[in-house]
Amino acid sequence: MKLILLSICVLIATAKYHNIAFKNEARKNILLTSFGFNENGTLFITLNNFTVPDAVISNDENTKADRFGIVGFTLSRGANVAESTRQNPRLCQLQQEDQKLDAIFLIFDFETSSLTLTKSGSLKGLDICPTVQDCFFDPTNRTIPEPQKLGLFDKIIWGKKTPKGDVMKDFIPLNNVNGQYSTQFAIRFGKNYVGLYHLIYHNCFTYHQQGFSDKVAVEYSISIEEKNLGSHLSAGDIPKPQFYLIISFISALAAILWFNVLCKAESNSVFRIHHLMTALIILKTMSVFCHGMNFYFVSLYGHQREAWAILFYITHLLKGALLFGTLILIGTGYTFFKSFLTDRDRSLFIVVLPLQVIDNIAMVILNESEIAEQRYIFWFELFTFLDFVCCAAVLFPIIWSINHLQHGAMTDGKAMFNLQRLIMFRRFYIVVISYIYATRLGAFFLDQVLPFNQKSVAEAVTETVTLIFFIVVGNTFKPVKRNPYLKISQQEEGDEEDGMALTQNGLFENVTKVNRVTVKDELSHDGSLEGFSSEDEAETDFRRVGLA
Repeated sequence: MKLILLSICVLIATAKYHNIAFKNEARKNILLTSFGFNENGTLFITLNNFTVPDAVISNDENTKADRFGIVGFTLSRGANVAESTRQNPRLCQLQQEDQKLDAIFLIFDFETSSLTLTKSGSLKGLDICPTVQDCFFDPTNRTIPEPQKLGLFDKIIWGKKTPKGDVMKDFIPLNNVNGQYSTQFAIRFGKNYVGLYHLIYHNCFTYHQQGFSDKVAVEYSISIEEKNLGSHLSAGDIPKPQFYLIISFISALAAILWFNVLCKAESNSVFRIHHLMTALIILKTMSVFCHGMNFYFVSLYGHQREAWAILFYITHLLKGALLFGTLILIGTGYTFFKSFLTDRDRSLFIVVLPLQVIDNIAMVILNESEIAEQRYIFWFELFTFLDFVCCAAVLFPIIWSINHLQHGAMTDGKAMFNLQRLIMFRRFYIVVISYIYATRLGAFFLDQVLPFNQKSVAEAVTETVTLIFFIVVGNTFKPVKRNPYLKISQQEEGDEEDGMALTQNGLFENVTKVNRVTVKDELSHDGSLEGFSSEDEAETDFRRVGLA
C-alpha cells in the first residue's frame, strides 16, 4: 500500500524548479524530488544555511554528532531506498552503504565541513561536479549544453572557476559561516545512468537502530534544478504538452458534433440534461487545453505560468463537479423518464457535489505544493479518499434504478416498459464501471509496469478512455426520435389502473399521469426488444413540473 502511495505521489508531482525551506524540521525521511533523467540530463542542487543544534557539532565527546547519529541525503535510482524508508522506519538508510543499492550517500561531516560521498551499486562511476558545465558531456549527442555563469555564491565557495571535467570523488566541501553550512553540486547523467531518481533527506539524529532518541530538528533551504535536453520535464512527462493539446483538439471536434446533433434535434427531444452535457464537453475541452499549455511552459521554463495554471484549476474544478452531477442525474433517470428528484436523489447531490469540490481543491493544493512539505501527504490522502468516495457514489443511483425497474417488471403489470429500461441501465452501469476502473486502477497498473521514460502512456490511456466515455454516453443519450433511452412506453388511453401501479413504483413515485395522442412510428417494432413484444399501441408521457 505504501508503494502505491509513493507511486501516485510521483505521478501527481509536476516537474519544475524546486525551492524548499525547512524550519524546526525533525522528520526522519523526506522525499525531496523524483525525476526521470534521459541521457545528458542534469541535476543541480544548491544547499543553503544548513543548521543543526550546537550540541550536535560540539567537540565534547559526550555531545558530538556520533552520540546523536548522522544526517545527510541519498540519491537513488529506482524505488528501493524510498520504499525501504517506509518498510523499515527504524532503520537509518544512510547506514546501508554496504547493501549494493544503486545509490549515492551524502553524509555530513561537521568536523571537516564536508559532505562525505559514498557510491554503491551501478552508480559507482557517476560523477559529481561543482557545476553543470564542469561535468563531462557525452559527445555522441550533438546538442551542446548552454554554459552556466558562476555567480557570487559560486565564487565564495569555489573561488575561481574549476577546469572542465573536474569532479568530486570522496567529498563535497561545505562553506561554514557561523554554524550555517552551504554548498552546491551537479550531476550529468550519461547513457549508462538514465533512470528515475529519488533525492531523499535522512535525519538519523532522531533515532538509532536500537530505538528512538530525542528528536533533533534542523533548518535549511534547498534549491533543485532538474532538466533533460530540451525540456525541464521528467523523461516520462516530455510528450504530455503535445498529447494534451491533441486531446483538446479532438474534444473540440466532439463538442462541434454535439452542437450539430442538438441543433438538428426536435425541441421536445432535447432535455435539460443535454444542455448539461454540452457544458461538460466545453469545460473538458478548455480544461485539457489549459493543462497542455501549463505543461508546455513547465517544459520550457521549469515552472508554470500562473494564468494558465489558474484557468486549468477553474475549468478542472467545474468539469469535475459537472461530470459527477451529470452521471448522477443520468443514473436516476432524471428528465429522461421522470422529471423529478426524490429525497434520496437530492441527498446524494448534497453529499457528492461538495465532496467533488473539496477533492478538486485538494488536487490544486497538491499541484502547488512541494512533495517534501508536511501538508502534502495529508492533502494527497484526502484527494485519494474523496476521489474513491465520489466514484462509488456515482454507482448508487444506477443500482437504485436497476433495482426499481427489476422490481417493477415483476409487480406493476408493465413488464415490457421496465424490462427495456432494466437492460439499458445495466449497459450504462457497465460503461460507468469500465470508465472508473480504466481511469483509476488501469492507469496505476500501467504506471507500475511501464519504463520510467514511458510513464505518460498511463496518462494518455486515462485521457483517451475519458474522451471515449464522453462520446459513448453522448451517443447513448443523444436527442433523436428513435433513441430507446428516450422512448417512453405507454399504455392505451384509459388504462388508469395500470398507470397508477407504475406511478407508485419507486422510480415514478408522485408522478401525475397526462394522456396525449401521438403518431406511432411506422418503422418501430411495436416495442419489441430482443425477442420481446408488447401489445401497447399508445404511449403515456409521465411529466411533472418542478422537483418533488
